[in-house]
Amino acid sequence: MRKKYTNIAVPEELALTIDDFVKKNKLGFRSRAEFAIEAIRNKLKK
Repeated sequence: MRKKYTNIAVPEELALTIDDFVKKNKLGFRSRAEFAIEAIRNKLKK
């Protein structure tokens, strides 16, 4: 079964900052979405 996804809105400036971070840092993120999912999970753990 495929996972269902939904969209969230972030300010354009933040989205561009995330894109830049993903491109420059070799941390295994392939996309803005992967970065956001990991960041949200980490925040929820705290």
